[in-house]
Amino acid sequence: MDILIPVYALITLNFIDIYFTVNTFLKKGYRIENNPILRSLLRDNIDSFMIFKLFDVMVLCILFYWIQFKNEFFAWILLSLTIMLYLYIDVKNYQAHSSL
Repeated sequence: MDILIPVYALITLNFIDIYFTVNTFLKKGYRIENNPILRSLLRDNIDSFMIFKLFDVMVLCILFYWIQFKNEFFAWILLSLTIMLYLYIDVKNYQAHSSL
């Protein structure tokens, strides 16, 4: 089975995460971010935050693609769990953004 379609979904969810996080940050400040690492990046420079988020998802996608060649079933499980996590994060970001 081709793993690229769920990987594209993960990339899309990452962009949605970046969009809501940056918009919420611009309205409420960096303290709204719950993740201390990302909060630090937002506080220092919004560009470094976006570069980190893009690098993060690129590494994940490369790992999923590589794991697929070793154990396809395991790659699908990991990718599914990661997509569910990103969906949860995006819903929480949407809720935070909507409450502004």
